[in-house]
Amino acid sequence: MKLQDVSIGILSQLIEVTEQFSRDEYTRNLDLLSTNSVGRHLRHILEFYDLAVRAGNTGKLNYDKRERNLLLENDPREAISKMKELIVLMRMMKEDLVLKLEASYSSDARNDVKITTTFYRELLYNVEHAVHHMAIMAIAVKVEFRHIRLSENFGIAYSTVQHKQTA
Repeated sequence: MKLQDVSIGILSQLIEVTEQFSRDEYTRNLDLLSTNSVGRHLRHILEFYDLAVRAGNTGKLNYDKRERNLLLENDPREAISKMKELIVLMRMMKEDLVLKLEASYSSDARNDVKITTTFYRELLYNVEHAVHHMAIMAIAVKVEFRHIRLSENFGIAYSTVQHKQTA
C-alpha cells in the first residue's frame, strides 16, 4: 500500500468525524485537552500535511513556519474542504521527491537543523503525527461528545491494529 493511500484513509476518517461536530463542539476549549479544542488538533494535522504536500513544488519543508490558519480551527466546513483538497493533491503525487527539511529546536535561529529527507519519509511522519493527534481527539470524543461515532481504529497506530489481529 502506498503512503498516499494511507494518508487518504486518515483524511477520510477525519472528514467522517468532522462532519458530526457542530461548530460549537468543534471549537469548544476543553479542560481535558489542556483548554485546546478538537478543531485546534485537526488544524495542526492539516497544516503539517499541507506543508509536506506543497514541499513537492519547492523542495523545501519547514513545519515550524506554518500558517496556523484559524479558519481550519474554527469552522469544521473549512477543515472538511481542506481535507478534500489534500486528498486531491495526494492523489497527484506519484513519486518520491528529495526535500530539504529545516527545523528549529532552540530560540537561536543559528542552531536550526537542516537535513535531507524525502516526500515519502515526510508522509510517513505525517501518518504517525496524525494518528497521535487523532488519539487525543478520540479521548475528547469519548468523554465530551459521546454522540459522535468514531471508526473502529480511529487514533490507533497501525502496528497496534496489526498486533491485535495476530494476538
